[in-house]
Amino acid sequence: MLQFAAYHSRMRSALFAVLSVVFGLPPVDSQAADKQPQPPAPLSKQQSNTTIQPIDATKTAAIEKRWGVIIQGIKFAAAGHMLDFRFRITDPGKSATLMDPKNKPFATIEGKDIKLEVPNVPRIGALRQKTQQAKKGMTLAILFANPGKMVTTGQKLTITIGDFSIEHIPVGKLLNAPPKPKKPVKK
Repeated sequence: MLQFAAYHSRMRSALFAVLSVVFGLPPVDSQAADKQPQPPAPLSKQQSNTTIQPIDATKTAAIEKRWGVIIQGIKFAAAGHMLDFRFRITDPGKSATLMDPKNKPFATIEGKDIKLEVPNVPRIGALRQKTQQAKKGMTLAILFANPGKMVTTGQKLTITIGDFSIEHIPVGKLLNAPPKPKKPVKK
């Protein structure tokens, strides 16, 4: 019974943290409460002028060959206040860059050069799935903040994680559907 109560306590804390990020509620920490949230900053010349060569999102074979992942797309979450980026692992070795916690993911709104980051919630951490043992077929998600719902359906984003960079990903469009589970054969 004690484990059940501890689990629900953690779940309530996680839910409150996510809702506080989405709806802009003040954090529980008194020092953090004095800070005002800053709007996303435009990319500096140094950030936007890197040697990373992004790959177009429509080139599924090139992405899979280079990074060992299939991009499934970006859709809205949390009533449009967050963006849910999903990808499926096809080669765990090649996709290690995406799992590295040192590589901070960010999304750039194309045409506006506005950088959207992954929210880092107290007690929970970054709203990003990470795994020590990536397996083929595993689908992972990264949530990006969408303050003021500035990203709308149809806009295109560039996702960058370390030296991984995919451009022209349309928001709200499914690029590569996840495989359907096989139905059991009746005898």
